[in-house]
Amino acid sequence: MTITPWHCGTRRHGFTVTEVTPLPEINITLIQLQHDKTGARMVHLAADDPNNLFAVGFRTPPDDSTGVAHILEHTALCGSRKYPVRDPFFSMLKRSLNTFMNAMTASDWTLYPFSSQNHKDFFNLLGIYLDAAFFPLLKEQDFRQEGHRVELADAGNIGSPLTYKGVVYNEMKGAMSDPSSLLSRRLGPALFPTTTYRHNSGGEPADIPNLSWQDLRDFHSSFYHPSNAYFFTYGNFELDEILEVIEGQALSGFDRRDVASEVPPETRRDRPCRVEETFPLDPGTPTEKRTMVQMAWLCCDINDGLDRLSLSLLASLLLGNSAAPLYKALLDSGLGSNLAPGVGYHDDYRTTFFAAGLQGTEPEQVEAIEELILATLEQSARDGFSQERIDGIIHRLEFTVKEVIGDQYPYSLALLMRMIGPWIHGGEPVDALRFDALLAELKEKLADGPYFQDLIRRYLLDNPHRVTLTLKPDTGLKEQQEQATIARLEQLRKTLDEKQLQAIQKQARELETAQEKEDDLSCLPTLELADIPAQEAPVASTAGTLGGRPVRWFAQPTNGISYVNFHLSTNRLPEQLLPLVPIFCTLLTQIGAAGHSHTEMAERMEAATGGIHARTVILDVPDRLDRVQSLVAIKGKALVRNQSRMFEILGDICRAPDFTDLKRLHTVINQVKASLENSIPGAGHSYAARSAASGLTPAARLREMWNGLEQYRQIKQLAEKPPEQLADFAGQMKTIAALLLQKDNFDCAVTAEETSFPSFAPALESFFAGIPTAGSESAAPAAPFASRLQQQGWAASVPVNYVSRVFKAVPFTHPDSAALMVLSKLMRANFLHREIREKGGAYGGMASYSAEGGIFSLLSYRDPHLVRTLKVFDDAVRWAMAGKFDREQIKEAILSIFSDLDRPLSPGSRGSQEFANICQGLTLEMRNALRGRILAMDRETLAAAAARYLAPDTRISSVGVVAGETALKQANLELGDEALAIEQI
Repeated sequence: MTITPWHCGTRRHGFTVTEVTPLPEINITLIQLQHDKTGARMVHLAADDPNNLFAVGFRTPPDDSTGVAHILEHTALCGSRKYPVRDPFFSMLKRSLNTFMNAMTASDWTLYPFSSQNHKDFFNLLGIYLDAAFFPLLKEQDFRQEGHRVELADAGNIGSPLTYKGVVYNEMKGAMSDPSSLLSRRLGPALFPTTTYRHNSGGEPADIPNLSWQDLRDFHSSFYHPSNAYFFTYGNFELDEILEVIEGQALSGFDRRDVASEVPPETRRDRPCRVEETFPLDPGTPTEKRTMVQMAWLCCDINDGLDRLSLSLLASLLLGNSAAPLYKALLDSGLGSNLAPGVGYHDDYRTTFFAAGLQGTEPEQVEAIEELILATLEQSARDGFSQERIDGIIHRLEFTVKEVIGDQYPYSLALLMRMIGPWIHGGEPVDALRFDALLAELKEKLADGPYFQDLIRRYLLDNPHRVTLTLKPDTGLKEQQEQATIARLEQLRKTLDEKQLQAIQKQARELETAQEKEDDLSCLPTLELADIPAQEAPVASTAGTLGGRPVRWFAQPTNGISYVNFHLSTNRLPEQLLPLVPIFCTLLTQIGAAGHSHTEMAERMEAATGGIHARTVILDVPDRLDRVQSLVAIKGKALVRNQSRMFEILGDICRAPDFTDLKRLHTVINQVKASLENSIPGAGHSYAARSAASGLTPAARLREMWNGLEQYRQIKQLAEKPPEQLADFAGQMKTIAALLLQKDNFDCAVTAEETSFPSFAPALESFFAGIPTAGSESAAPAAPFASRLQQQGWAASVPVNYVSRVFKAVPFTHPDSAALMVLSKLMRANFLHREIREKGGAYGGMASYSAEGGIFSLLSYRDPHLVRTLKVFDDAVRWAMAGKFDREQIKEAILSIFSDLDRPLSPGSRGSQEFANICQGLTLEMRNALRGRILAMDRETLAAAAARYLAPDTRISSVGVVAGETALKQANLELGDEALAIEQI
């Protein structure tokens, strides 16, 4: 292949290169291009990385809260000119080895990104995405399915009430009941009264029904044009080939035109204002300490690079950790339990803003919180910050720039997220990635005078464009909203005659028929099983000992960063202390140690590390389900030059943690409580499934204890105790530390560039020398695990449901584990997606199988149904037992599995994951044996596995549901003998 030389002025396939910029600090070359005919903009990041990414984005500022941009994002992926099938996006999820596929709607842009390591797959997906973005069908039926529609509550009874349905409608009902999400949504109109950000781009449930199909098509016609397009590619595939496809399959058919999508700067207020809003809380739920208060200031333009960087660093100085003055003042005040969601600096709008506030407070504390924030800012503006703090935040920024991330999302997507805001608002994309020049300019400013103090005065203290938002609970709001929806639908019904009602019935039948119809997917590209690597790529390591402890060394391209990972067994803990291990892990790195206060420890970690964390780890035993390994993992990362300082800090934490500051324990416990509380509306399906599985295996029991609703309830009880009543708890923490943090309980892994190993070893050896040695006897054996099946309903303040049924299956090495993995993909893609999302209107219908844990799960997410969904789960099992799938669908399910299995990890995580595999006994041979069984899967084996583990007469299964109390009680009227045992979360 001839590699095209890229320099300014190079013209290829209708594009002209306008800039070529080496970025050695991140080992990338940025190539900026423009399409000659249409003016489409493009950035390519040439990198030695096989995980290639493509994205196309559009500036899409809405002028109302009907969710038009969000619904269009969904509907554009429901069929296009070249691929006129019902759902090419979800179809390609199962015909691809993608490492990421999604679409996303922000406040003023919409983005369609995917990534893949496979060349053929990348270009398959490129064709799909280009056609979806520029030539979608946008059929009315798809708009009604994805956006909103009106149907009869009883499809067969023309006299029944009307109801709203739609995927986005139900998604946003869930999102807008989540107080942490609602806080930022309600801040928008107050902070941005004249620009697009006053609208909810996701859609307000009350406004979504106002959107028409024609409005949707008009919005696409206005904004999804190459002259308003931003293309982004990354990786090691030849750019010339990508340009040829973009030009030939999309851009060649368009001419340049003016697109009025610019977002103007916000008009500045001349005085501060206060706003009060409410969020729904179930009747009977205590409203005490549920209020959130957020102060926010409008700041600089997104393309003011120096101020943007400076404000980001200022946010870290003020709020970045427990040593930061505003963080400390807010938490020490006792006015709330945790910082409000979204505190800090936000630079993803045209005009940026800074926010600070508290959650877990009361409405009458608003003035006190305002006064405290302003007084703390005044003190910071007067006293400034120590050079050590400033050096610390600059160090953390340097670390962030150097670290290659990309475990949950591709590293390239993180780079794109840095760029896209400034880029779409007229800035130079390279500026968002070029930190060295801005840092040099910042250091000059710092040398000239009290720079950060002046920044506080200019953008915060002397800035009249300030909003204080109070978001408080209202136990009557949910009923008011429901009654308003009913009244609206009743009024609509009065305007409809019998013919129009029959038309609604007919539309519902037609949509259901379309959803039931088997699509001819032959127009879609696909891969073959031969495209899947037969073997997993090994991760090399070297085993040794240091300081009397085993150490595993992983050489990885970490860009000058070293990672250390310690595993500590919890076997020596008595059973009554096991539930407290997660909060012990949280506290360990947030308290004082070895004579240093918690604020001093926070400052040391900021100045010398990229973070030190402790967490619980559960390792399933590969060949049996009746055993489990439970661990605490302590992880640290630092630039190579700071390795010794990192180990000094780790040594203090592990040698002498200080649990005597009861007020600090109380503060952190309340922060954890608030964080867990915030997580429930967005992860209800996970909580429901963990609760249901807890009676099936010891590992699942531990997962519920450590990561489930059981842990939340325990933290909630601890949070209710005043500091002076935490002495016994502090004693328990000290006992756990004494039993866990013993030298003979440390297993270690190091991930770094091999050249840094020699300098790493002495620091690690010194660390081990300082850790106390004591007896290594284990605690008394725990009580035998007692299996327990359950039908559990958890009542929460949510307007939608999260439904799960889980099944006990087999361990990793069992021959049937491969079949269950394939079954989960088959059932999700070919049954549950249609029945739960398309027909039922839920945001998601899912199936998953944890081969390591031996748990098979059926789940729904933000679901308007409950009883119907449980019936759909049973129907899905019958479908699987009957083998109602063909060879092509099996192949697609296998491709989907390997898309997950072979997803690339960041360099640091490759070592961490392989270390866990080694500790677990999950060998490469075992993993490759599973790959072989998956690749050899057939229909008969799959149907037999479904009958063996999922069938009603053979299954070992439980149900877990998170929903509103009314929905749970209504469901029980229909469930009869299978009624749910209802508990309040």
